[in-house]
Amino acid sequence: MMHQAGRKTFLWSLQAVVALVFTVIVLLISGALIGFNHHQLTALTLRDAEDDFRRINGSVRNEIAGGLRVASSVLDTLSLTIDPNLPLGQLAITLTPVLKDLDRLLPAAMGLFIGRGDGSHILVQTLDGGRPPELGTGPDLEAAVIAYMIVQPTAAGETVEWVAVDKDGRELRRTPALPTDFDPRQRPWYALSQTTESTVLTPPYRFANVPEAGVTLAQRSRQREDVVFGIDMTLASLDRYLDRLRFPPELELIVFDRSGALIAHPHGGSFRQIHQADVTHRLLTIEDLQSPLLTGLFRAFQASKDGQDRSLSFTVDGESYFGRTEPVGEGFDNLMIGIAVPYETMMGPAEQIRYALLLVSAISVIVALLIVLLASRRLALPLRTATDDIRRIMKFEFGHARRSPSHIAEMLELSRAIDTLELALSNFMRYVPTALVRGIIGRRFSSELGGVRQPITVLFSDVAGFTTMAEALDPEQVMSKTSRYFSEIGSELVRSGATIDKYIGDSIMAFWNAPDTREDHVALACLGALRASRHLDRLNEEFLGEGGAPMRTRFGLHTGEAVVGNVGSIDRMNYTALGHTVNMASRFEKLNKRYGTTILVSEDVRNAAGEGFLFRFVDKAIPEGAHAEIAVYELLGADLPDEPSLAAAQERLDSLPAWNEALVFCESENWDKAAEILEELVAKLPNDLLFKVQLQRCRAHLAPTFTE
Repeated sequence: MMHQAGRKTFLWSLQAVVALVFTVIVLLISGALIGFNHHQLTALTLRDAEDDFRRINGSVRNEIAGGLRVASSVLDTLSLTIDPNLPLGQLAITLTPVLKDLDRLLPAAMGLFIGRGDGSHILVQTLDGGRPPELGTGPDLEAAVIAYMIVQPTAAGETVEWVAVDKDGRELRRTPALPTDFDPRQRPWYALSQTTESTVLTPPYRFANVPEAGVTLAQRSRQREDVVFGIDMTLASLDRYLDRLRFPPELELIVFDRSGALIAHPHGGSFRQIHQADVTHRLLTIEDLQSPLLTGLFRAFQASKDGQDRSLSFTVDGESYFGRTEPVGEGFDNLMIGIAVPYETMMGPAEQIRYALLLVSAISVIVALLIVLLASRRLALPLRTATDDIRRIMKFEFGHARRSPSHIAEMLELSRAIDTLELALSNFMRYVPTALVRGIIGRRFSSELGGVRQPITVLFSDVAGFTTMAEALDPEQVMSKTSRYFSEIGSELVRSGATIDKYIGDSIMAFWNAPDTREDHVALACLGALRASRHLDRLNEEFLGEGGAPMRTRFGLHTGEAVVGNVGSIDRMNYTALGHTVNMASRFEKLNKRYGTTILVSEDVRNAAGEGFLFRFVDKAIPEGAHAEIAVYELLGADLPDEPSLAAAQERLDSLPAWNEALVFCESENWDKAAEILEELVAKLPNDLLFKVQLQRCRAHLAPTFTE
């Protein structure tokens, strides 16, 4: 009950409404059945039988078309969101979780694949339906659940590799690359996809790598025309579905195409005779089944006027049958659903029903009322679950327990919409800072253009010699290595509270104190720069161990006021920071190249960082864009008990008194004495380039202050 404008509003629960409605419906139907006269029973039986056929056909049609719609929707999403130019190995990792999710929604889906115009091909398939013989056998494959088929074009022709992984994605076995005649461009789905923008469905055929028959849904990529995404679907699950619908036993169900090829049957596994199909290189037809009833149904279908939705009457061996054929529809009109039942089976119980009608009707009302109560409770339960899921998503708690599948179309669509919402929001947070997304969802931040002035701390980073390194690598290698670099460094910055503004080539721009404000934003920025630098040292050791070049990175930090907000156009905006503070952080990063340092900060950063951080005075300089000398400091380390790796090297600590003494002599223009001290420092720490730079200036009698 709710109060609104002085009036009381009563709210009904969904369970009560559904129970009431269905109770009324059951009572009305039962009353109508009891009111029928006996002489109407024959016509009613025929009419009910035809309704039952429509229901069965509708169930089969929904099973087929629903699965195809799910697969088509998945393909459409993949063609829009997945970059087909990624390396095949990365594509396999990307497709694996999609296949797992698809397997829960559509058990008939056996595999996902991507075929490209250069002849390369990646297939990610489950091993539920059988293991490709190329993988072989062995105890190491007992935990295998996913297999990758990787086809690569080479100068000598295509090669194929098979990889088996467990449920956690760990590689269990990889076969050597062997020559293969498999070419995705020669597969029927590739040619069909190149002729249309929409999803295409191949005729049933034998799969190339497992002894299964099925169909393939394929769609051309929206990002690259010579790339095709596809889903392989087996027919086994459809066979089982028909078997569940087959009642009474005399009822015959079948799915076929207009040419007579067998698509599904309650006993389709035995009827298909896989070994015979291997020999003849084709699927069996209805004629091959040698079933007079099914043959009669198909011939009656062929003799019908237009082969569309219609009831059929035909005779087999002197016995009359009632049948019905309907197209699957939903853009797949080549597939037909057929049903047949003997007239005697359909009409035999009429006499018994005639006498038991009143008794059964009375009992059915009582039972139906009990069922309605239970059903209404079950109908309301998925809605409550959906409400809880939406509430969880709005709290950014992604990942939910597997929901029980609903057989109600609206609830199923709602469940898919919730999954889509969760997927979209979780992926959106990968492109936009998490704090900003939370602020927008919580209506604490405006999405309008414009910004506010506030203090922030800005960091810029840049990789030394990146252009030279990139020229020595393939573009794919550059992309892979850069992505790995950004992932490692970016995670440390985000862990320290940073908002990563953008990735600019090999550079990173990040800032603190926006959108979430923090009084210790300067200290957090220093902490993030040190963490990123130390983590980069370990990452560079891995690069060297792999035979690659290190990615030595320079950092610049500055703090001050800037305008923070949304910049761009009405259809595309970027949350960023603008102003002199941002420019100065970039200039400090560039000064590292002059002094051979790693992390340079302004005097404002040094003064506001607080205790626990160790700085070394470097110089007074006039960076580009500045009009006065600015003291420049190098951030050497931090004294934090929880993170001993951030401490400055002991030899650098020991060198600070001598360095400061040398700077005093430079200030007094006692170049000889300063050079003497610096020479000793260079001898002790040859890798500290700052000592060498200052020594050269002393020898050249340069003033310590100069313009860049």
